[in-house]
Amino acid sequence: EEREGGFKTLATPERSADGFLDTNAGNTANTSAGGTGEGASSRWVNKATLSDARRAVTTVEFAPRHLGLRLASGSADGVVRIYEALDTMNLNHWKLEAEVEDNDDYSNEMGGQRISMAGAVDNVSSNENLGVSSLSWCTGRFEPATLVVGLSSGRVSIYRYDDGQRSWLETIRLPGHATANGIPRGVTDVAWAPNVGRSYHLIATCGKDNMLKVHRVKRSRGSKGDAAEGSGSQPSLVYEGTEILDQSQAWRCQWNVTGTVLASSGDGGMVKLWKSDFQGRWKCVSEIVGDTTGVAAATAF
Repeated sequence: EEREGGFKTLATPERSADGFLDTNAGNTANTSAGGTGEGASSRWVNKATLSDARRAVTTVEFAPRHLGLRLASGSADGVVRIYEALDTMNLNHWKLEAEVEDNDDYSNEMGGQRISMAGAVDNVSSNENLGVSSLSWCTGRFEPATLVVGLSSGRVSIYRYDDGQRSWLETIRLPGHATANGIPRGVTDVAWAPNVGRSYHLIATCGKDNMLKVHRVKRSRGSKGDAAEGSGSQPSLVYEGTEILDQSQAWRCQWNVTGTVLASSGDGGMVKLWKSDFQGRWKCVSEIVGDTTGVAAATAF
């Protein structure tokens, strides 16, 4: 994975031997499938190329298993695109389900499911105006399809699919990443924590303002009845608060399988592990330092 160049590779959830995604600077996302053999008999084959993006594709991720074979891609043109495989046994054909455009004028074009919100990058320098930089799916089985999206403008938004309007809507705008003077800085990564028995959700974000944050969102009180319980009401999310974990450069953040431990990494060759105590306060419980001597020697030449 190369974050600055906008390249990313991901395996399909819970079936990593079946397929993977990769992005590149050529405005495309590729889906590939491989066999289960060994050695030369096992090879990966490009099954589809998704070329709807107008600029470089910067991030891509498969949806959780219970949402079917879907994927979301974000690109430097500021658009999140949702695709669905027409046949789960045939990865050659994918349908573009929706486009969510991250701007600020909130003009909702219902026909094409494009939500336009222009102006989110007005105060961002040209070298940081790179649209969508990261995204992450909510893996909760009893939640509608939900995404958290990070932008190069420093904005972090949660989008949820609304069955009534049949479109993706911005439900919460989380505290973004900016300097002390309020100058927006790009979001480098976002990660939605797996929810194993919690009544709330945790979302981690890191950005070029050298801050690692954990945001807490919870279902509203009026949404006890899920669609699974036959109430017909769609649950909504309510923002509860944000805690700053670290103020050093972090490029990547990722949760463990239970959503209880957060890992962050930066340019210093160190991976930090964070965990919340019984009072809900986050602390660094471990620091893993890699051997960077070989890297330093290589860069010297």
